[in-house]
Amino acid sequence: MPKHLILISALLGVLATGCASQEPLETTSATSPTSASAPVNDRTVIAEAVGNASAGSKPLAWANPETGSAGVIEHVENTTGQETGCRKFTTSQQALGGKTRFDGVACPSGQSWKLSGESAD
Repeated sequence: MPKHLILISALLGVLATGCASQEPLETTSATSPTSASAPVNDRTVIAEAVGNASAGSKPLAWANPETGSAGVIEHVENTTGQETGCRKFTTSQQALGGKTRFDGVACPSGQSWKLSGESAD
């Protein structure tokens, strides 16, 4: 018998044996991507966008794919006084409930930015 036929026969035998064996799938290490981290809200997305912008920057678009909201940060300026390192801003917010404008202040907080503010419209 030629060598290539012996090799093919051996390979088919291994494959047939592997197909007959059914072992359960291991799922203990699988985790849902949403269970590992908290959902990102619009305030977090806006705060990070303001934190990554520089004072006096051009209008900056933001979007949150988790909520479907989006908007444009119209202006960013550094704050003075007690809020050292913070930035004031105005943004629009288009969501299922309609369009609003939001004036706020974003401040550094550890490795991220936190937002505080009130709705202007």
